[in-house]
Amino acid sequence: MGTTDRLGRGHGDGNGDGDGDGDGDGSASGGGPRLTPGLLVVLCVLMTLNPIVANMYLPALGIMADDLGTNIVGIQLALTAFFLGVAVGQLVVGALSDSLGRRRVLVLSFVVLTAASAFVAAAPTLEVMIVGRALQGLGAAASVVIVRAIVSDVGVGAQVSRAYSILIGTLAVGPLLASLSGTVLLQVSGWHAILVGTVVASVGYLVLAVVAIPESLAAARRAPFRLGSMVGAYGRLFRDPAYVGFALTMAFVFAGLTVYVNATSFVAQDVLGLSPWGFWLIFTAYGLSVFAGGWANAPLSARYGPRRMLTVDLGVAIVTAAALVVITATESLTVPVYAVLIVVSCAAVAGVMANATTLTLGRVSFSAGSGAALMGCVQFALGALAAPIGGLAGPDTALPMTLGMLGCFTLSLAASMFGRFHEGRAPRAFPADENPPALPGAGAAP
Repeated sequence: MGTTDRLGRGHGDGNGDGDGDGDGDGSASGGGPRLTPGLLVVLCVLMTLNPIVANMYLPALGIMADDLGTNIVGIQLALTAFFLGVAVGQLVVGALSDSLGRRRVLVLSFVVLTAASAFVAAAPTLEVMIVGRALQGLGAAASVVIVRAIVSDVGVGAQVSRAYSILIGTLAVGPLLASLSGTVLLQVSGWHAILVGTVVASVGYLVLAVVAIPESLAAARRAPFRLGSMVGAYGRLFRDPAYVGFALTMAFVFAGLTVYVNATSFVAQDVLGLSPWGFWLIFTAYGLSVFAGGWANAPLSARYGPRRMLTVDLGVAIVTAAALVVITATESLTVPVYAVLIVVSCAAVAGVMANATTLTLGRVSFSAGSGAALMGCVQFALGALAAPIGGLAGPDTALPMTLGMLGCFTLSLAASMFGRFHEGRAPRAFPADENPPALPGAGAAP
């Protein structure tokens, strides 16, 4: 019999079982990895990579724009380039991980991320920085798609929904750490030190992947990497309208969140008159709201179901975004009102993201890596397009940001209705497990 350690790594008994610690089977009989609390903690840490690498420089947007001789929209293009890199990278990473295994592709991707972060830190111009940010996105793509694929590989039934809720909630830790470290480095050494900080963070994630991630995809379940097979897998996904609807639900709500994140620095400092530390407090409140929303969704989704909670969360997000639009248009926006509405809205968005992920990947048991990759590609492509919206009218108004959020959340609701309509016409991809293993944060589940 094999055993499983706290990180979910399988250890064989000497009778040919794969040891999930390397590039072997990883899911051999009796010795495959499980979605243990230890493994879930490691996956939660990896989920913070993208927000840290993407957002660490947000406190310095205005200063960077002045030093590099551009405007707010110009400097926001660096974030757009990062998201485009993540979007494109996921398509390749997902298919490669279905063929070569999760762990190997994750480690190689983080090597690319580390090299690209060093390139960005040494970039002499905005144009070179934008190229480097796109390469960073290519390397960072694995943290999104492979974490989701690992959960799909080893999770069982309702356990998967609770795990995604916890992962989405923990995702908020990234912006918190990014804004705090970025603000401190900006005050102490200037914005160039922030870029060096992303190099250090990239190295840390690489070490964690090498040391703590087991192989979750058994060799028998891997598909040879062929361009035709990859295109065929993505074509099969596109032909499933329920998958497309739920993937777009996730993508549009993420785009709305991206509009907020990319604009909140100048809205807080230029529109509301806060200091860099005041911005950090607002951003911290946002991060804590996403954290709380994701963790609260875990038992609620288990009790009421991801479909019902998806509808409720979207309703809350739309109502609060609409309130922001009205208050901003009437020039009544104040710091307390802004903070309260953003906190409520982003907590609801966390629930939408968790439930949409569950419903989307619940339809792709035949190819979890490709399914997660295509969903992530659409998510980050729309995020890249939406990123500059908040700055279109300059740094002195919050109206484009609030309108962008409301529009994206409304489109997310329409996409969810489309997915629900077509979902009833096709069977579930896998049955629910009536007795899933306990996970942290799921204690209130029945």
